[in-house]
Amino acid sequence: MKKLATGLVLILSSAILYGSTLITAAIYSTVLSKEGFGWDSRYGLFGTAFRKVGTVSLILSIILAVLGIGLTLYSLYQNKKG
Repeated sequence: MKKLATGLVLILSSAILYGSTLITAAIYSTVLSKEGFGWDSRYGLFGTAFRKVGTVSLILSIILAVLGIGLTLYSLYQNKKG
């Protein structure tokens, strides 16, 4: 049961981290557009802001989600089996 709770907390943490990264990138993209800083035309305004702000947090969010899903499925499999 502890693994199920840990897995669900990891999934929730991943969602919160990803959502806060999107909000931060959106705020930073408004700064990029107003202040005249350079942004890459290949990625667009939001894509450039997301690449500058959210690369590490995106990777961490994916890792947390995969671990959380894995622990949750493992816990459910163990409960069904035994």
